[in-house]
Amino acid sequence: MSQLGFYFNQDRCVGCQTCSSACKNWNEERRGDAKINIREDDEEYMSAVGEQDNGENYINPDTGANNYELFRKYYMKENWRRVSTVLDGSVSEGSTGIFRYNVDKRFLSVSCNHCDEPACIKACPMGIITKDSETGLVLVDNSTCISCGKCQGACPWGAPQFYDSKYKEYSLENAARPRMTKCTGCLDRVKEGLRPACVAACWNRALDFGSMDELRAKYPSASESLVDFERGGIGPNIIFKQKS
Repeated sequence: MSQLGFYFNQDRCVGCQTCSSACKNWNEERRGDAKINIREDDEEYMSAVGEQDNGENYINPDTGANNYELFRKYYMKENWRRVSTVLDGSVSEGSTGIFRYNVDKRFLSVSCNHCDEPACIKACPMGIITKDSETGLVLVDNSTCISCGKCQGACPWGAPQFYDSKYKEYSLENAARPRMTKCTGCLDRVKEGLRPACVAACWNRALDFGSMDELRAKYPSASESLVDFERGGIGPNIIFKQKS
């Protein structure tokens, strides 16, 4: 098995969220609520989980045109690729009463880290989370997911996702019950020789993807750790360039 994983250059990340949007766009049909968005007349709609799901919010008042189907993908509730902001610094008041700010702002972009020893696999009582034998990517067959949330609780980075945060309140018989979904490393793209959508979309090339051996050779100064990232002792397959 050639273990695939990510490289993240914190110097290059500007927090634009393009990687997150690209993930939501490419994986629109894999989102957790995709299969329940069909009415009897076969018109697609979003489940009523928040105001962003109301198609009337997307009607142009001048023309009556509805942009709902275009923009719904950007409201994919599952956040497989997440960008966070870290602020460090201090504020001091000078003798003249003017405040001086010394603040460092940096970003962190993470998805599933497709660990060597995934905590989610050990936590799942249904045994439906596995590592792909060829790529080492962590995948889930959620057809028998019972929405217990143990996988999400076990993951240090919140990679397992449910489209509704109140997923535990749904009955097992409810067809709309959220089932776990997660980053697949865009295995469908990888099989075609393409990079994951998040990596391909990053205009500042803060992300890279490939065999971990090849990534370490390509970025010899990369670190296994980052100030803003705890490895968790389960072998996350990601290396970093710390912001200088």
